[in-house]
Amino acid sequence: MYSIDLTQIALDEFEEILRTTDLTPGRRILLNDLGGVMSRLKQAGIADMAGLQKLLKNKKQYVWLAAQFQVDADYLTVLNREVNSYAAKSVPLNKWDVLSASELAQLAAAGIQSSQDLYEACLTPSTRQAFAECLHIPPGRLRAALELSDLVRINGVGPVYAQILREIGIHRIGDYQATASEEILARYLNLAAEKGYPKISLKDVEYCKRFCRKLTSEIEW
Repeated sequence: MYSIDLTQIALDEFEEILRTTDLTPGRRILLNDLGGVMSRLKQAGIADMAGLQKLLKNKKQYVWLAAQFQVDADYLTVLNREVNSYAAKSVPLNKWDVLSASELAQLAAAGIQSSQDLYEACLTPSTRQAFAECLHIPPGRLRAALELSDLVRINGVGPVYAQILREIGIHRIGDYQATASEEILARYLNLAAEKGYPKISLKDVEYCKRFCRKLTSEIEW
């Protein structure tokens, strides 16, 4: 599965995440009576984020849901946006400079234009070898694109951060899972000082680590 299975995140854990994350101003509305809202959701039979995502899918019901859970419709809109943000985003392959324009065109002709497309098509060494030979793409460059595609599955890791992670030796989610957060941060800050990247904190690394642990490692490297 490319994205995280939201059934793995119970409402109690979701509540803890919201309380311990530095929410942007537009998301802080979620902290209003958060415990009460979560309690009422659980009483209604919502056990995890997958159930919450399903509940919030139909926006035409928001007026009724707002009354039932004692919030306003704006709260539900922000909550829905927050829940959906936990699903891994598919990144266009042209966001990275590891593949040439002609290689991107060949992949697109084969129906592969995004990180999710590449991830799902190249789970085994044999399929990667076949793609490399058929499309005349150097295996090393195809692997680099696949590693980036794997990293952006982590909640909190975008296309730029994924490239930086590869620069510091974190090539796939297995590396992120196995490397101590303090080590990831130290490597990042050393490179940031050299190249002027924005600074991050241990809390930022740990936020990504929490979700990284919930992802399945399907790729046979």
